Order: sequence, then C-alpha cells, then structure tokens
Amino acid sequence: MPGSSLLPHGGPDGPHRIRAIGFGAGDYAFNLYWQTVSLYLLFFYTDSLGLTPDRAGIIMVVGAFADGLADLAIGFAADRWRLRYRRIVAWGTVPLAILFMLLFIQPAMSGEYTFALVLTVHLSFRILYALVNLPYAAWSTRVSDHATDRTLMSGSRMTFGALGAVTVAFAMPARGEGYGGMALLLALVATCVLAAVVWRVPEQVSDDGPQAVARSIRRDLGALSHNRPFLMLGAATLCVTVAGAIIGHSVLYYFTYILSAPVGGKQALAIMGVAGAVAVPLWTAVAMVIGARASWLIAAGVGMLALAGLVLWPAVPGVILSIIVLAMVQAAMSGFHLAAWAMLPSAVDHGESIAGFRVEATAFSLFMLVQKVGLGLAALLLGLSYAHWGYEGGTPDAAGRAAIYWLMVAGPFATIAVGAAIMGLSPRPDQASTNISDTPSA
Repeated sequence: MPGSSLLPHGGPDGPHRIRAIGFGAGDYAFNLYWQTVSLYLLFFYTDSLGLTPDRAGIIMVVGAFADGLADLAIGFAADRWRLRYRRIVAWGTVPLAILFMLLFIQPAMSGEYTFALVLTVHLSFRILYALVNLPYAAWSTRVSDHATDRTLMSGSRMTFGALGAVTVAFAMPARGEGYGGMALLLALVATCVLAAVVWRVPEQVSDDGPQAVARSIRRDLGALSHNRPFLMLGAATLCVTVAGAIIGHSVLYYFTYILSAPVGGKQALAIMGVAGAVAVPLWTAVAMVIGARASWLIAAGVGMLALAGLVLWPAVPGVILSIIVLAMVQAAMSGFHLAAWAMLPSAVDHGESIAGFRVEATAFSLFMLVQKVGLGLAALLLGLSYAHWGYEGGTPDAAGRAAIYWLMVAGPFATIAVGAAIMGLSPRPDQASTNISDTPSA
C-alpha cells in the first residue's frame, strides 16, 4: 500500500484540496453497494427469491441491527487504540465485493434452507460493510485539519454518494431479472474506486494513544447520555431515516403495482438520485446562511408539502407527477443529511465542553447505529404491513395495493413531522455550532 498521495495545493502543512475532493470518491463506491441494497434487495427477496414480505423484512432488520452493532464495536475500539483506518479499508475491499455479489445469487434450494442461507449471506455482508465503511468515515477526520478541506470533503462525499445512487438507478434492471450480473459489475467498479482511494489518499495519525487507552466504554456512554444536543439529533435523524427508507423501498412496488409502470420506477430512482445531488449545494448554501437546524426545518416543510400534494391531487397520480413528488422528497432528504452531519461535530464539541473529554468515534458509531436501526425498522414495517394486508409477492390485490400506497405516503409524512418537532425542540445552536465548514461528513 504505497504512501503516495494526491498532489495538494500549498505546502505540506497547508490545505490539501485535491486530496480532500478525491477522498470523497470512496462514497461513490460505498453507495454502489448501499443504494443497491436499500432500493432493490427487498424487492429481489420478495419477487425473485419468493420470500414472503414478513420474512424478507426480518432479514433486513436483523441485518441492520448487526450492521449497527458492528459500527458500535469498531467505534469503541477506535477511541481506545490507534487503528489505521486506511489499512482496514484496504483489507476489506475485496471480501466486501464478493459478499455483495452473493446477495443477488438465487440459491438452488427452497424453503427453510433458502431463508437460512439468505439470512447468513445478508448478515455477513452487513457486518463486513460496517467494518469497512465506519473506518472510511472516521478516516475523513485524518485526511486534513483545515476547515476549507473539510468543507470540500463534505460536499465531495455527498456529491459522489448521490452519483452512486444515480448509477445504481440507471444500471439495475427494472424487474428482478439480471440483478446478479449487474451486481458483479457494480462490485468491480466499487473495488477499483476504493483501491484508488486507499492508494492515493494518506492517513495522518496523531500521537494520543496513552490517553485513549485510559478511557472506558461506560465513561464514554455516560458522557453521551448527558449530551442533549447529541441525543435529540439522533432521535430526529432516526425519524427521517425511517421516512427515507420507506420511500426508497416502496418506489419499485408503487410504480410496478399501483401505476403499472415498472420502467417508471427505474426512472424515478434515477431522477431522485439526480435531485438529491443537485440539492446538495443548495442546502449547503442555505445552511451556511441560516444554520443547519433551520435548514432542517425548511427541508421538513418541503418534504411534507410534496407528500401532501400527492394525496390531495384531484386525480389518480400519474407517472410524471409521482416522479416530481418523489424528486422533491429526495431533495428534502439531502437537506436532512447535510444538516445532520453539520450538527454532529458541534454536538460532539458540546459533549466535550460538559464532560471534559472528547468522545468522537463512539459518537459517530452510535449515530450510524441509529441510522442503521431506522433502515431496518422501515424494512420490517413494510414487510409486516404487506403481509398483514395479504401481499405475499407478485401481483397484490386491492388491499395490498392500498397498503403499498398509503405506507409510502403517510409513513414518511408522519415520521418527517415527528423529526421536525424534535428538531424544533432541540437546543438552539449558536453561530459557531452551525458552521458546516468544520464538518467531517460520513
């Protein structure tokens, strides 16, 4: 693993702008994996493998919890030992690609054996994904200490992540056929991108080992439990994560079985990815002017207004109107993500000011655990609800179609509203804590 790096602008101690931007390419690779799993895997389980929605939902939620617990474990370790994040990413890149390809293989068995095998592969992928992705996220704090670099890195990561979502939406087939071959191609691309990031971007490690080893998990968790801004940010983020996951999982079902336009679902996912990418610089500008907390509340208004418009539209929503609404909701989701990652470092700073010591990697891992739990709960809610209303894969009846529609609209509306209420009640940050230029987005 050569130690060469992207050539920086300025001297060795100055800003490294190209390096900061190049580091964000890693999010393109991770989102090739993550967006495929988030948008297509549940549909693949029910309509290609023939799993019942409730069983598919159980697999997704168990995987999400395992993913989040793995995040937490490596976060605890990172706050105690001087882990070389770059090395972990390097070693995990190829095994992660292999497990991703196995997710979309149709096993030559049926019944309980299929469920057990699918659950095993899913758990293995999610745990390894966490063990590679969290070090990548934490690595961002060791790329550069300059505020300008961190701003560029935050924007670069979100932009590359959105481009990954667009790539997945365009590349994956509209129905369940052909997922395995496309998963192979996506895994190859992701592996090459991560290898390039590992090769070209260095990692700066500070000499604070003895202080870190003296810490305890109980002490760190105790400090976080008294950090009100961190707790409320986590609660609000859980709400919007559930909202986004419900919409993401529902798109293919909605366009295939409600609008009878499966190709429209593929187009919607692609346009949603583009909308999310375009919205990033807009939300960045808004947050820098009025603060991350206020931009969150505006994003909540945009998302709720779009979903309400879909329900109140006098006629049956068509493909075009549905795509416009979903694009608006996705733009709002970009606002939530930007605001959350802008406020998280400030919440960590606040915790340090009241506890007298800094809890960083553990805070990041808990925050990511909250997101993974939200993703899993959304999949479980959909699976159990679909099963309750009689949908078992294939073409649903009238009750199943009603469940697909109302879960996609009412569920996100309610969770976005709750998240906005929590954010409105959260401590009002001062101007310094809403300055996103110091945000290591992850």
